[in-house]
Amino acid sequence: MDFTLIFIVGMLVLLYLLLIRPQRQQAKRHQEMLQSLSVGDEVITAGGVYGEVTGIDDERVQLEIDADVRIAVARRAITSKVTPQEAALMAEEPEEAPEALEAPEPDTFEEPEPVAEEQTRR
Repeated sequence: MDFTLIFIVGMLVLLYLLLIRPQRQQAKRHQEMLQSLSVGDEVITAGGVYGEVTGIDDERVQLEIDADVRIAVARRAITSKVTPQEAALMAEEPEEAPEALEAPEPDTFEEPEPVAEEQTRR
């Protein structure tokens, strides 16, 4: 009986250390990041939109996503700040995509089997 109780308590401690504690730490870091937002920060939203913070309210953040294009998003929708290295990569011109290659023709060609005629209805 003592082993079973020790095993259950051990599993609960392991569950706390592996699941609950890291999630709480991540939520705390996210809340600290949201509190530290300021005008001029480059951010990423949960929807994948990159933008520069142009205004901050208690519940909303106004982002400029392009020249003269501004959107308002919920403050909690901001997932992270963009580092200066990421901002520099975004400013670079994208490389041209390589031309799509066509699949080679098969060596042999087999005629498809004919589809059976549907039975005529009475």
